[in-house]
Amino acid sequence: MKELVIFTAENPAIAQMLVEKLSRLGVPARLGVETATSGTFGIPEGSRTILVSEEHAHHAKEILEVK
Repeated sequence: MKELVIFTAENPAIAQMLVEKLSRLGVPARLGVETATSGTFGIPEGSRTILVSEEHAHHAKEILEVK
């Protein structure tokens, strides 16, 4: 299953809220893993990217109003 990044949020909290919204509307989504967002000494601060499977990408973009 191929996953696509469909959106990059301003911060991890917004990304998490959007993942939850997609999930409530029947679109399986997850936060990406970003090594670039690791904090000092490699402590992760969270991800801003939202990933969905290729088959759900169009519907997810419609929900999030992404072009």
